[in-house]
Amino acid sequence: MVYKYIEIVGTSPTGINEAVNNAFKEASKTIKNIQWGEMGRVTFRLDGNQQIEYQVEVRIGFKIERED
Repeated sequence: MVYKYIEIVGTSPTGINEAVNNAFKEASKTIKNIQWGEMGRVTFRLDGNQQIEYQVEVRIGFKIERED
């Protein structure tokens, strides 16, 4: 079997867990066979109203299927 991984950034105004879930939810719309995930760097951003947006780097691994 062959596996591949991508790195994406999930965001959320409410917390780190939701940011990770948002990353997987969006990735699963276009990527099949997601097998694992790994959380990386966690950062945040403040908007003009000093509201926090959490940002989490997520590595997502999936199995590559080939049609022979």
